[in-house]
Formats: sequence, structure tokens, C-alpha cells
Amino acid sequence: MKNLSIRVIIGILFSAIGMVSLFVTREALTAAIWLSFGNGLILSDLRFKQVDENGNVYSKPVPKMRLYTAIFLIVLAVLLLGLQIFLDMQSAGAGAAH
Repeated sequence: MKNLSIRVIIGILFSAIGMVSLFVTREALTAAIWLSFGNGLILSDLRFKQVDENGNVYSKPVPKMRLYTAIFLIVLAVLLLGLQIFLDMQSAGAGAAH
């Protein structure tokens, strides 16, 4: 529990909200936004501990590929949110025309 930062805890919370929204509302796009952002936060800051040859415990750095994947997931969440807003605006405009 010591290696869980506030970003990792928020990421777990967002991922849980995404899973619940998928099962309750069955809206895949909304769930994908929550899950993508939550998993991006988890990947960006989750650190593992390792013991060196002297017996000292240290935190391993976040690998670059995992950091790039986290950035991709967060950018994807923002793009999906923009798509969700666009689709909602279109459906609201179509509803007002009738």
C-alpha cells in the first residue's frame, strides 16, 4: 500500500467508475473514457520495489514504454471525450429539429 500514490488511487477509482458505468448504463464510449483515463493514471505512476545486492529496497523507475502507453491512454481519453461531446451535440440538434 506504500507504493500507491494519489494518482494511482484516483486511477483505480476512475477505472472502477468506468467498469460500473459499462455494466449499468451499457454505454461503451462513456466507459472507455473513464477506463482509458484511469488506466493511464495507473500506468504513469505505479512503481514497484526491488531489493539490490546489498539488501537495500529501492523503487524501480517507470519504464519509458509504460510511460508512453500511459500518455497515449490519457490523450485517447481526451479525444474520446471530444467525440462524446460531438455526438451529444449532434443528437441534441437532431432532437430540436423535430
